Order: sequence, then C-alpha cells, then structure tokens
Amino acid sequence: MDEKHEVSEVALGQKTETNAMDLLTDHEKELLELEARLNSELDAKLLANPNKMPKAVWFILPNEFGERFCYYGVQPNLNKYFRLVSGMEELDAKVYSTSFTMLAYFFPLIGAALSDSFFGKWWTIISFSAVYLVGMILVTVFAIPNLIGPIGQVSHFLTFLPMLIIAIGTGGIKPCVSSHGGDQYLPSQERGKDAFFNNFYIAINFGGLLTQLIVPELSKIHCYGQKSCYSGAFLLPTVVFMFAFAIFAAGHRFYRIVPPLGEFLPLKAIKATFHAASAYRNASPAERAAKGHWLNFAEEKYGGVFVEECRDFGLVLVPVVIPFSFCWMLYNQNSNEWSNQYYLMNGAIFGGTDPNRSYVQSAQFSIINTIFILILVPILAHVIYPMCTRRGWNFGPQRRMAAGFFLIVLSFAISAALAPKVEQAYLDAGYTFKEAPERDGFYCKGCYSAWWQTIQWFVLTLGESLCSPTGVQFMYIEAGRQFRAVSTSFWLLSTSFGSILILIFEPVFANAGMSSATKGWTYSGIGLFGFLLFLLTSKFYTPRKDRPSINEAARRAKELEYSLTQY
Repeated sequence: MDEKHEVSEVALGQKTETNAMDLLTDHEKELLELEARLNSELDAKLLANPNKMPKAVWFILPNEFGERFCYYGVQPNLNKYFRLVSGMEELDAKVYSTSFTMLAYFFPLIGAALSDSFFGKWWTIISFSAVYLVGMILVTVFAIPNLIGPIGQVSHFLTFLPMLIIAIGTGGIKPCVSSHGGDQYLPSQERGKDAFFNNFYIAINFGGLLTQLIVPELSKIHCYGQKSCYSGAFLLPTVVFMFAFAIFAAGHRFYRIVPPLGEFLPLKAIKATFHAASAYRNASPAERAAKGHWLNFAEEKYGGVFVEECRDFGLVLVPVVIPFSFCWMLYNQNSNEWSNQYYLMNGAIFGGTDPNRSYVQSAQFSIINTIFILILVPILAHVIYPMCTRRGWNFGPQRRMAAGFFLIVLSFAISAALAPKVEQAYLDAGYTFKEAPERDGFYCKGCYSAWWQTIQWFVLTLGESLCSPTGVQFMYIEAGRQFRAVSTSFWLLSTSFGSILILIFEPVFANAGMSSATKGWTYSGIGLFGFLLFLLTSKFYTPRKDRPSINEAARRAKELEYSLTQY
C-alpha cells in the first residue's frame, strides 16, 4: 500500500486506511494525528511491553493518595469542627458539612469541561491543585482559636470560605485524575487498565485510612490554650498534599497526552443537539429516513463521531446519574448521621473505664470503612469477578452496581433499626443529646458499644466496593474518547445530587420532629426507590460496545477502538 494512503493510529492501537480517516472532520483528524505525534515514543514503549505498568502511573497514584489523605483529613471532622469551633447547632453543622460534599462533587463539571475543552488533563490538575492548596492553607490558619472570632461564635461564612475553595480545587481534580490515568494505557491494554482502576481506588482508601487514624489524634492535642487543636490537625494534610502535588508535576515527561478539543465541549454538544433537532423538525419524511438517527442531521457540521459520542454520553446519564443520586444520598450521611449516632455510644472499644477520657472518636472509627475496602476491593477484583467470568456467570458492571446499591440501602436500614436502642441507653446513662459531640469517643457505662456499628459499616463498604470503582470504570468505557473526563464528572455529580437531596429533606424532617430512627427508615425507603429506578433503567440499557452506530464514521471509529480490546 502506498505510504500516503496510510495513517498511523498508534494512539488507538492499530493502523487504519485513509477511507476511515476521511469520514472524520478535519479537526478530528488533526486531534488524532496530534495525539499520535505527541505520544509516539511512549506508545512504542507501551506496545513493546503491553503487560508492564506505565511509568506515569507511579506519579498519578501517589498524587491521588495525597489528595485523598488531604480530603479525608478534613471532611470526616467537619461535623464536629463546625459544632465545637463555630458553635453551630446539629442541623446547621450537618447542612454546612453536606454543602461542602455537594460542592466538592459539583465542581468536577467545571474541571472536566475545562480539561476536555481547553487545558487538557495535566494542566487542569496542576491549576486546580494550586487552588486546593490555597484552601488548605486557609482552613489551617482559620482554625487557630480566636483568630477570626471567639470560639463558639465564629462567623459561619468565614468558617466555610476555605471549604468552598477546597471544594473548587478538589472538584477540578476529581474527574481528571482517574481519566488521565486511563489515558496512560492503549485500548489493547485491557487488563492493565482494569488493574489501574482498582489500584486507583486502593490508593484513595489507603490515603483515607492513614489520615483518619492520625488527624483525629492530632485534634486532641491542647494548643493555644484550648482542649482541641484543629489547626495542627489540618496542617498535616496540607503538607502531605504539597508533596503529592510536587510528585505529580515531576512526572510530566512520562504522561501520555490526549489533546483537548479546543472548543468548550458542553456548549458544542448542546449546539450540535439543538442543530440536529432543528434540522430534523424541518426535514421531510424522506430526509429523515435517509439520515436514520435524528442526531445525524448534525453530522455534516459537527462530524459523525462527535454526534454519536453525544448520543452515547446522553444515554449513560439516565440509567446511572439519576438513580445513583439516591444511593449517594444515603452514603454521604455516614460522616454526619452515623457520627451523631456514634457520639451516643461507648467509644472505649478496646477497653477503659475513665469517663473523662476520649478513647476512639467517630472519625477514627470510620476507618473501618477504609480497612474493609482495602480487603474487599482486591478480593472482588482478583477472586470474585474472575471466578464469575470463568464459570460463565453474568456479573458485569451494571449487576455489580445494582448489588452495591442495594447493600448501601440495607446498611442505612440497619442503622435505623439500631438507633432507638442506642438513644435510650444513652439517655438512661444520664447524658443529654446537646453534650453528645463533646463526649465523642468517651467511655459511657450502660451505653451500647461502638462495635455495634461494625455491621452497618461492613454492609455499606461491601456495597461501596461493588459499585464505586465499577461506576468510575463504567462511565469511562461507556463514553466516547472526547467525553471521558466529562462523563467521569457526571458520575461524581450524582454524589452532589445526593447531597442536594439531603439538603432538601433534612429541614423537612427536622420540622416534622422525626426521631433519628423514623428519619433513617424514611431515607431507606427513598433509597429503595432509587434502587428500583436503577433496575428499571438498566433493563433497557444497551452497552456501548453492543450498540449499533448511527453513522458510518462512528461505526468505523468504534471498530477501530474495539478491534484490539474487550472491556
């Protein structure tokens, strides 16, 4: 074959003739050629050693470890920090800490849009990491007692301002790091990519494990004349994140780079959709029949591959993002509702009878979630899933996610069943609910042992291990190449929507005077509705690899992408 009629598509895993390339727009050709040119040396090394982990991963995983060390050093402690330092009531503390989680999972939309459209993943991660670091420095400084106001009377706005900056920073990073890690592999490296996503999730939880052990202990130190030291506790995550930031930046020359679109991707997708809808509405029946799918009316202007990726992106949103908002509505409360329950329990779980000593605080006990994850995720990935595959059992991504969803609902129901017994025992011990946060981890004679929460934590963690890493990977492989960071951001957005649901329901439940048990059962029922919705939408969902393409350009591109891989 003449060389001028052949284009190297190393970035996609094999060579293709120009008749396939001719079906792409000029801009799409430029992006593919640029990606192949930028990564030619790295791709050659990957093809030569397809089973070897890319060097870039060794800079990405420590970055995720450090970022999660930082995030989980702050987030699980917010409920107590807001109540003790700012003087917030229980409802206000829950609203503000939930708002932080909501914003942290909303801002990935901005990060993903900027990444895929203009900056690329590396520059987006670097830029938002700098914002993140500023927020961490501020929360560390503002936690110094009496600096921004008297203890217990601190402005809610000033207390929350650093959290807003941190939410912007972590939100910009979240959708980019996992998809940037996926970009380090060629489509043919299926096993390597699977291993990366599982190791990525382990790095998240290993960082969370260490910080949840250390930071609460640092908060117990007496400093500045106070019985707590949140400024010192938050300083450690700040320093760790600074080192993680430096490690990630140092790996630049090892990264495969997927060029950004050069246009604002969400706006382009919306314009393409409206253009196709308008043209379809004005077309004759014969023209509609000739085009096939209505989105193909935008093919000439936006390219066949792009319009199909718009369709794929839209189709994956309904069966995942909307139902899983109800799942994360429950999950997000483990640092609030379950902490409030823990305050009423005996925290001397390893022994001890001193009623004036804090033994194991709620933020420390929650590391049981991380410990279970570090055990369960490898077992599921390396034992259970391969065994199901060998035996021909269909336990694919959507079934894993469904099983995980149900278990998370079940965990909240278990917590609701335990609540009235825990509360009654606490009151019988002679304590009041108002003083509960100050007794976090204290010995309480006659109270239920905090070990009772182990059951609900195990069920929750098993559910999380089934659906969370699977969900990230599912959103990645079900999206087209140009939409992968945006698709990941919408998976994270479902967590934000879950927090919004909490903000909607919580004042209603408070005004209704619901007990924690009644509220728990109500939340469980709402979560069960979301689970049934997921089952219904999944039944009618066709995976991207099995879905017929809507035009010839998209069909050729998909054949090329899947020719050497099976997700």
